[in-house]
Amino acid sequence: MMNTNVKILVVDDDPNLRKTLADILRIKGYEVVIAGTGAEAIAAATREVINLALIDLMLPDMHGLEVMERIKAIAPLTEAIILTGHASMETAIEATRKGAFSYLLKPYQMEELLLNIRHGVERQQAHEEILRLASFPRLHPSPVIEVDSAGKVIYTNPAAVRLFPELKETGFSHPLFSGLKTQFAELRTNKQQEEIVREVEVGTAVYELHIAYVQEVDLIRIYALDITRRKQDEMAIHILATTDSLTGIANRREFTAILTCEVARAKRYNTPLSLVMYDIDYFKRVNDSFGHDIGDYVLQTLTHLVKQNIRSADVVARWGGEEFMLLMPQANLQGASTAANKLRQEIADYQFDKVNHLTVSFGATAYDPADDLNSLLKRADDALYQAKQNGRNRVEALVREERINPAS
Repeated sequence: MMNTNVKILVVDDDPNLRKTLADILRIKGYEVVIAGTGAEAIAAATREVINLALIDLMLPDMHGLEVMERIKAIAPLTEAIILTGHASMETAIEATRKGAFSYLLKPYQMEELLLNIRHGVERQQAHEEILRLASFPRLHPSPVIEVDSAGKVIYTNPAAVRLFPELKETGFSHPLFSGLKTQFAELRTNKQQEEIVREVEVGTAVYELHIAYVQEVDLIRIYALDITRRKQDEMAIHILATTDSLTGIANRREFTAILTCEVARAKRYNTPLSLVMYDIDYFKRVNDSFGHDIGDYVLQTLTHLVKQNIRSADVVARWGGEEFMLLMPQANLQGASTAANKLRQEIADYQFDKVNHLTVSFGATAYDPADDLNSLLKRADDALYQAKQNGRNRVEALVREERINPAS
Protein backbone atom coordinates (compact mmCIF):
# COMPACT_ATOMS: atom_id res chain seq x y z
CA MET A 1 0.00 0.00 0.00
CA MET A 2 1.43 3.39 -1.01
CA ASN A 3 0.93 6.25 1.40
CA THR A 4 0.83 9.10 -1.11
CA ASN A 5 -0.13 12.45 0.41
CA VAL A 6 0.05 11.08 3.96
CA LYS A 7 2.26 13.48 5.89
CA ILE A 8 4.12 12.38 9.04
CA LEU A 9 5.73 14.86 11.44
CA VAL A 10 8.80 13.42 13.21
CA VAL A 11 9.67 15.35 16.39
CA ASP A 12 12.90 14.29 18.10
CA ASP A 13 15.97 16.18 19.31
CA ASP A 14 18.33 13.34 18.27
CA PRO A 15 19.35 14.22 14.67
CA ASN A 16 20.55 10.70 13.85
CA LEU A 17 17.36 9.03 15.06
CA ARG A 18 15.29 11.73 13.36
CA LYS A 19 17.03 11.18 10.02
CA THR A 20 16.90 7.39 10.23
CA LEU A 21 13.21 7.36 11.00
CA ALA A 22 12.45 9.93 8.30
CA ASP A 23 14.37 7.88 5.70
CA ILE A 24 12.47 4.70 6.60
CA LEU A 25 9.11 6.47 6.42
CA ARG A 26 9.96 7.96 3.02
CA ILE A 27 10.85 4.49 1.74
CA LYS A 28 7.42 3.36 2.95
CA GLY A 29 5.84 6.07 0.81
CA TYR A 30 5.05 8.71 3.44
CA GLU A 31 5.79 12.40 3.13
CA VAL A 32 7.90 13.44 6.11
CA VAL A 33 8.37 16.71 7.99
CA ILE A 34 11.05 16.81 10.72
CA ALA A 35 11.41 18.96 13.82
CA GLY A 36 14.08 19.00 16.53
CA THR A 37 12.15 21.04 19.10
CA GLY A 38 8.60 21.52 20.25
CA ALA A 39 8.51 25.03 18.78
CA GLU A 40 9.59 23.74 15.36
CA ALA A 41 6.90 21.02 15.54
CA ILE A 42 4.15 23.51 16.37
CA ALA A 43 5.29 25.79 13.55
CA ALA A 44 5.19 22.85 11.12
CA ALA A 45 1.64 21.96 12.21
CA THR A 46 0.61 25.58 11.66
CA ARG A 47 1.83 25.77 8.06
CA GLU A 48 1.18 22.18 6.86
CA VAL A 49 -1.60 19.57 7.08
CA ILE A 50 -0.17 16.78 9.24
CA ASN A 51 -1.88 13.39 9.35
CA LEU A 52 0.15 11.97 12.22
CA ALA A 53 2.91 13.21 14.53
CA LEU A 54 5.61 11.05 16.14
CA ILE A 55 6.62 13.00 19.24
CA ASP A 56 9.53 12.31 21.58
CA LEU A 57 8.42 12.81 25.19
CA MET A 58 11.55 14.72 26.29
CA LEU A 59 12.32 17.69 24.04
CA PRO A 60 14.81 20.48 24.83
CA ASP A 61 12.25 23.28 24.99
CA MET A 62 9.01 21.67 26.19
CA HIS A 63 7.38 18.39 27.21
CA GLY A 64 6.17 16.12 24.41
CA LEU A 65 2.61 16.03 25.80
CA GLU A 66 2.45 19.83 25.66
CA VAL A 67 3.59 19.71 22.04
CA MET A 68 0.87 17.16 21.27
CA GLU A 69 -1.82 19.28 22.95
CA ARG A 70 -0.79 22.41 21.06
CA ILE A 71 -0.70 20.58 17.73
CA LYS A 72 -4.17 19.16 18.39
CA ALA A 73 -5.40 22.67 19.26
CA ILE A 74 -4.24 23.74 15.79
CA ALA A 75 -5.39 20.58 13.96
CA PRO A 76 -7.76 18.43 16.08
CA LEU A 77 -7.76 15.55 13.60
CA THR A 78 -3.98 15.06 13.68
CA GLU A 79 -3.17 11.79 15.45
CA ALA A 80 -0.10 11.49 17.69
CA ILE A 81 2.18 8.66 18.79
CA ILE A 82 4.36 9.37 21.82
CA LEU A 83 7.89 7.87 21.81
CA THR A 84 10.04 7.75 24.94
CA GLY A 85 12.92 5.98 26.58
CA HIS A 86 11.60 6.78 30.06
CA ALA A 87 8.20 5.11 30.43
CA SER A 88 5.84 4.85 33.33
CA MET A 89 2.27 3.65 33.55
CA GLU A 90 1.19 7.10 34.74
CA THR A 91 2.77 8.80 31.72
CA ALA A 92 1.20 6.30 29.32
CA ILE A 93 -2.24 6.85 30.85
CA GLU A 94 -1.81 10.62 30.72
CA ALA A 95 -0.69 10.48 27.08
CA THR A 96 -3.72 8.47 25.96
CA ARG A 97 -6.06 10.58 28.12
CA LYS A 98 -4.82 13.70 26.39
CA GLY A 99 -5.45 12.22 22.97
CA ALA A 100 -2.39 10.20 21.94
CA PHE A 101 -3.22 7.38 19.55
CA SER A 102 -0.55 5.16 21.12
CA TYR A 103 2.57 5.19 23.28
CA LEU A 104 5.79 3.28 22.46
CA LEU A 105 8.87 2.68 24.56
CA LYS A 106 12.34 3.10 23.05
CA PRO A 107 13.99 1.06 21.74
CA TYR A 108 10.86 0.08 19.81
CA GLN A 109 10.60 -2.56 17.12
CA MET A 110 10.32 -0.86 13.73
CA GLU A 111 7.55 -3.25 12.65
CA GLU A 112 5.58 -2.31 15.75
CA LEU A 113 6.03 1.40 15.09
CA LEU A 114 5.08 1.13 11.41
CA LEU A 115 1.94 -0.83 12.33
CA ASN A 116 0.98 1.85 14.87
CA ILE A 117 1.58 4.55 12.26
CA ARG A 118 -0.61 2.76 9.73
CA HIS A 119 -3.43 2.36 12.22
CA GLY A 120 -3.09 5.97 13.37
CA VAL A 121 -3.28 7.24 9.80
CA GLU A 122 -6.29 5.01 9.10
CA ARG A 123 -8.04 6.46 12.15
CA GLN A 124 -7.19 10.03 11.14
CA GLN A 125 -8.47 9.46 7.62
CA ALA A 126 -11.64 7.82 8.96
CA HIS A 127 -12.30 10.91 11.08
CA GLU A 128 -11.85 13.11 8.03
CA GLU A 129 -14.26 10.93 6.08
CA ILE A 130 -16.82 11.13 8.86
CA LEU A 131 -16.69 14.91 8.74
CA ARG A 132 -16.83 14.99 4.95
CA LEU A 133 -19.90 12.79 4.81
CA ALA A 134 -21.57 14.08 7.98
CA SER A 135 -24.28 15.78 5.97
CA PHE A 136 -24.81 12.73 3.74
CA PRO A 137 -25.22 9.72 6.07
CA ARG A 138 -26.95 7.70 3.37
CA LEU A 139 -23.79 7.74 1.28
CA HIS A 140 -21.50 6.75 4.13
CA PRO A 141 -19.91 3.29 3.62
CA SER A 142 -19.99 2.63 7.37
CA PRO A 143 -23.16 2.24 9.47
CA VAL A 144 -24.79 5.49 10.52
CA ILE A 145 -27.53 5.36 13.17
CA GLU A 146 -29.67 8.13 14.64
CA VAL A 147 -31.43 7.91 18.01
CA ASP A 148 -34.11 10.32 19.23
CA SER A 149 -34.54 11.78 22.73
CA ALA A 150 -36.72 8.84 23.77
CA GLY A 151 -33.96 6.38 22.90
CA LYS A 152 -35.68 5.10 19.78
CA VAL A 153 -33.67 4.30 16.66
CA ILE A 154 -35.23 6.54 14.04
CA TYR A 155 -32.75 6.18 11.18
CA THR A 156 -30.30 3.58 9.88
CA ASN A 157 -28.42 4.13 6.63
CA PRO A 158 -28.07 1.28 4.08
CA ALA A 159 -24.77 0.09 5.58
CA ALA A 160 -26.38 -0.15 9.03
CA VAL A 161 -29.42 -1.97 7.65
CA ARG A 162 -27.16 -4.48 5.95
CA LEU A 163 -25.05 -5.21 9.04
CA PHE A 164 -27.67 -4.76 11.78
CA PRO A 165 -31.09 -5.48 10.21
CA GLU A 166 -32.77 -5.92 13.60
CA LEU A 167 -31.42 -2.69 15.12
CA LYS A 168 -34.63 -0.64 14.88
CA GLU A 169 -36.65 -3.33 16.63
CA THR A 170 -34.16 -4.17 19.37
CA GLY A 171 -33.00 -0.64 20.21
CA PHE A 172 -30.92 -0.43 23.40
CA SER A 173 -30.94 -4.21 23.84
CA HIS A 174 -28.78 -4.56 20.72
CA PRO A 175 -25.09 -5.37 21.48
CA LEU A 176 -24.04 -2.32 19.47
CA PHE A 177 -25.54 -0.10 22.19
CA SER A 178 -24.17 -2.08 25.12
CA GLY A 179 -23.52 0.27 28.06
CA LEU A 180 -24.21 3.42 26.03
CA LYS A 181 -27.55 4.57 27.47
CA THR A 182 -25.82 6.68 30.14
CA GLN A 183 -23.39 8.15 27.60
CA PHE A 184 -26.30 9.22 25.39
CA ALA A 185 -27.83 11.07 28.31
CA GLU A 186 -24.51 12.72 29.17
CA LEU A 187 -24.09 13.98 25.61
CA ARG A 188 -27.51 15.61 25.69
CA THR A 189 -26.76 17.21 29.06
CA ASN A 190 -23.19 18.34 28.38
CA LYS A 191 -23.42 20.56 25.34
CA GLN A 192 -19.64 21.22 25.42
CA GLN A 193 -18.78 17.57 24.76
CA GLU A 194 -18.77 17.21 21.00
CA GLU A 195 -18.12 13.48 20.63
CA ILE A 196 -17.72 10.24 22.55
CA VAL A 197 -15.64 7.38 21.11
CA ARG A 198 -16.29 3.83 22.30
CA GLU A 199 -15.30 0.33 21.18
CA VAL A 200 -17.93 -2.43 21.22
CA GLU A 201 -17.95 -6.07 20.16
CA VAL A 202 -20.79 -7.43 18.07
CA GLY A 203 -20.27 -11.12 17.51
CA THR A 204 -16.74 -11.56 16.18
CA ALA A 205 -16.52 -7.97 14.92
CA VAL A 206 -15.22 -4.91 16.79
CA TYR A 207 -16.62 -1.46 16.05
CA GLU A 208 -15.34 1.97 17.00
CA LEU A 209 -18.39 4.13 17.64
CA HIS A 210 -18.20 7.89 17.13
CA ILE A 211 -21.20 9.28 18.99
CA ALA A 212 -22.26 12.90 18.72
CA TYR A 213 -25.26 14.96 19.79
CA VAL A 214 -26.81 16.99 16.95
CA GLN A 215 -28.42 19.81 18.90
CA GLU A 216 -30.26 21.37 15.95
CA VAL A 217 -32.50 18.31 15.56
CA ASP A 218 -32.15 16.90 19.09
CA LEU A 219 -30.79 13.48 18.16
CA ILE A 220 -27.76 11.27 18.72
CA ARG A 221 -25.84 10.32 15.58
CA ILE A 222 -23.54 7.28 15.64
CA TYR A 223 -20.91 6.32 13.09
CA ALA A 224 -19.78 2.69 13.49
CA LEU A 225 -16.34 1.97 12.01
CA ASP A 226 -15.33 -1.67 11.66
CA ILE A 227 -11.89 -1.94 13.33
CA THR A 228 -11.81 -5.74 13.58
CA ARG A 229 -8.73 -6.03 11.38
CA ARG A 230 -6.93 -3.33 13.32
CA LYS A 231 -7.67 -5.04 16.65
CA GLN A 232 -6.47 -8.37 15.25
CA ASP A 233 -3.26 -6.70 14.06
CA GLU A 234 -2.79 -5.06 17.46
CA MET A 235 -3.22 -8.38 19.21
CA ALA A 236 -0.72 -9.97 16.77
CA ILE A 237 1.91 -6.93 17.45
CA HIS A 238 1.21 -7.45 21.29
CA ILE A 239 1.99 -11.20 20.98
CA LEU A 240 4.98 -10.42 18.76
CA ALA A 241 6.31 -7.84 21.19
CA THR A 242 5.81 -9.84 24.39
CA THR A 243 6.14 -13.52 23.48
CA ASP A 244 9.06 -15.75 22.56
CA SER A 245 8.22 -17.05 19.09
CA LEU A 246 9.76 -20.50 19.61
CA THR A 247 8.37 -21.49 23.01
CA GLY A 248 5.26 -19.33 23.25
CA ILE A 249 6.15 -18.01 26.72
CA ALA A 250 7.03 -14.46 27.79
CA ASN A 251 10.14 -12.98 26.20
CA ARG A 252 12.83 -11.06 28.05
CA ARG A 253 11.18 -7.68 27.49
CA GLU A 254 7.79 -8.80 28.78
CA PHE A 255 9.28 -10.69 31.72
CA THR A 256 11.25 -7.62 32.78
CA ALA A 257 8.04 -5.59 32.77
CA ILE A 258 6.21 -8.25 34.83
CA LEU A 259 9.13 -8.56 37.25
CA THR A 260 9.20 -4.78 37.73
CA CYS A 261 5.51 -4.79 38.71
CA GLU A 262 5.85 -7.80 41.02
CA VAL A 263 8.88 -6.32 42.80
CA ALA A 264 6.93 -3.10 43.37
CA ARG A 265 4.00 -5.14 44.72
CA ALA A 266 6.24 -7.18 47.05
CA LYS A 267 7.86 -4.00 48.34
CA ARG A 268 4.56 -2.22 48.90
CA TYR A 269 2.74 -5.07 50.65
CA ASN A 270 5.77 -6.78 52.21
CA THR A 271 4.91 -10.10 50.56
CA PRO A 272 7.38 -12.84 49.54
CA LEU A 273 8.64 -13.10 45.98
CA SER A 274 11.16 -15.54 44.54
CA LEU A 275 13.07 -15.67 41.29
CA VAL A 276 14.57 -18.80 39.72
CA MET A 277 16.98 -18.75 36.79
CA TYR A 278 17.77 -22.00 34.98
CA ASP A 279 19.38 -23.34 31.85
CA ILE A 280 20.07 -26.65 30.12
CA ASP A 281 23.38 -28.31 30.94
CA TYR A 282 25.67 -28.78 27.92
CA PHE A 283 22.99 -27.56 25.51
CA LYS A 284 25.63 -26.70 22.89
CA ARG A 285 26.33 -30.42 22.55
CA VAL A 286 22.69 -30.99 21.58
CA ASN A 287 22.87 -28.48 18.75
CA ASP A 288 26.29 -29.67 17.62
CA SER A 289 25.35 -33.37 17.67
CA PHE A 290 21.71 -33.33 16.52
CA GLY A 291 21.20 -29.99 14.78
CA HIS A 292 19.19 -26.89 15.63
CA ASP A 293 15.80 -28.45 14.82
CA ILE A 294 16.30 -30.94 17.66
CA GLY A 295 17.62 -28.12 19.80
CA ASP A 296 14.40 -26.19 19.20
CA TYR A 297 12.37 -29.30 20.02
CA VAL A 298 14.25 -29.62 23.33
CA LEU A 299 13.53 -25.99 24.26
CA GLN A 300 9.84 -26.40 23.42
CA THR A 301 9.53 -29.68 25.33
CA LEU A 302 11.38 -28.28 28.33
CA THR A 303 8.97 -25.33 28.39
CA HIS A 304 6.01 -27.71 28.30
CA LEU A 305 7.42 -29.74 31.21
CA VAL A 306 8.00 -26.63 33.31
CA LYS A 307 4.52 -25.21 32.64
CA GLN A 308 2.98 -28.54 33.70
CA ASN A 309 4.76 -28.42 37.06
CA ILE A 310 4.38 -24.83 38.25
CA ARG A 311 1.50 -22.88 39.80
CA SER A 312 -0.90 -20.84 37.70
CA ALA A 313 0.40 -17.68 39.41
CA ASP A 314 4.01 -18.38 38.41
CA VAL A 315 5.47 -16.76 35.29
CA VAL A 316 7.97 -18.57 33.08
CA ALA A 317 9.99 -16.75 30.42
CA ARG A 318 12.79 -17.34 27.96
CA TRP A 319 15.64 -15.07 29.02
CA GLY A 320 17.85 -15.86 26.04
CA GLY A 321 19.26 -18.94 24.28
CA GLU A 322 18.84 -21.86 26.67
CA GLU A 323 18.40 -19.61 29.74
CA PHE A 324 14.98 -19.27 31.35
CA MET A 325 13.41 -17.38 34.24
CA LEU A 326 10.70 -18.43 36.68
CA LEU A 327 8.98 -15.79 38.79
CA MET A 328 7.13 -17.08 41.84
CA PRO A 329 4.89 -14.53 43.61
CA GLN A 330 3.94 -15.28 47.22
CA ALA A 331 6.74 -17.88 47.46
CA ASN A 332 9.65 -17.69 49.91
CA LEU A 333 13.11 -19.02 49.11
CA GLN A 334 12.50 -22.40 50.70
CA GLY A 335 9.35 -22.86 48.64
CA ALA A 336 11.10 -21.76 45.45
CA SER A 337 14.01 -24.13 46.11
CA THR A 338 11.64 -27.03 46.67
CA ALA A 339 9.76 -26.22 43.47
CA ALA A 340 13.02 -25.93 41.53
CA ASN A 341 14.18 -29.32 42.82
CA LYS A 342 10.89 -30.85 41.70
CA LEU A 343 11.38 -29.38 38.22
CA ARG A 344 15.00 -30.54 38.14
CA GLN A 345 13.93 -34.11 38.88
CA GLU A 346 11.03 -34.09 36.39
CA ILE A 347 13.35 -32.92 33.62
CA ALA A 348 16.14 -35.36 34.52
CA ASP A 349 13.65 -38.26 34.41
CA TYR A 350 12.12 -37.24 31.09
CA GLN A 351 13.20 -39.07 27.94
CA PHE A 352 13.62 -36.63 25.07
CA ASP A 353 13.43 -37.85 21.49
CA LYS A 354 16.85 -38.40 19.94
CA VAL A 355 18.81 -36.93 22.85
CA ASN A 356 17.47 -39.27 25.56
CA HIS A 357 18.08 -37.55 28.94
CA LEU A 358 19.11 -34.00 29.78
CA THR A 359 19.73 -32.11 32.99
CA VAL A 360 19.08 -28.54 34.05
CA SER A 361 20.81 -26.32 36.63
CA PHE A 362 18.84 -23.86 38.77
CA GLY A 363 19.71 -20.70 40.69
CA ALA A 364 17.10 -19.43 43.15
CA THR A 365 16.83 -16.26 45.21
CA ALA A 366 14.19 -14.25 47.03
CA TYR A 367 13.36 -10.56 46.96
CA ASP A 368 14.81 -8.51 49.79
CA PRO A 369 13.50 -5.01 50.63
CA ALA A 370 16.99 -3.66 49.94
CA ASP A 371 16.92 -5.07 46.39
CA ASP A 372 16.37 -3.26 43.17
CA LEU A 373 15.69 -5.07 39.90
CA ASN A 374 19.35 -5.37 38.97
CA SER A 375 20.51 -6.76 42.31
CA LEU A 376 17.73 -9.36 42.31
CA LEU A 377 18.55 -10.49 38.77
CA LYS A 378 22.28 -10.58 39.50
CA ARG A 379 21.78 -12.75 42.58
CA ALA A 380 19.69 -15.24 40.58
CA ASP A 381 22.43 -15.30 37.94
CA ASP A 382 25.10 -15.80 40.63
CA ALA A 383 23.10 -18.68 42.12
CA LEU A 384 22.88 -20.34 38.69
CA TYR A 385 26.62 -19.88 38.24
CA GLN A 386 27.16 -21.61 41.60
CA ALA A 387 25.00 -24.53 40.45
CA LYS A 388 27.11 -24.86 37.31
CA GLN A 389 30.36 -24.64 39.25
CA ASN A 390 29.22 -27.24 41.77
CA GLY A 391 28.53 -29.96 39.24
CA ARG A 392 25.32 -29.03 37.38
CA ASN A 393 21.94 -30.80 37.66
CA ARG A 394 21.38 -29.11 40.99
CA VAL A 395 19.72 -26.17 42.71
CA GLU A 396 21.68 -23.40 44.41
CA ALA A 397 19.88 -20.71 46.41
CA LEU A 398 21.35 -17.38 47.44
CA VAL A 399 20.05 -14.78 49.85
CA ARG A 400 21.38 -11.29 50.27
CA GLU A 401 24.86 -11.51 51.88
CA GLU A 402 24.29 -15.19 52.68
CA ARG A 403 24.34 -18.47 50.84
CA ILE A 404 22.05 -21.48 51.37
CA ASN A 405 22.78 -24.95 49.99
CA PRO A 406 19.48 -26.85 49.68
CA ALA A 407 19.53 -30.61 49.29
CA SER A 408 19.93 -31.63 45.64
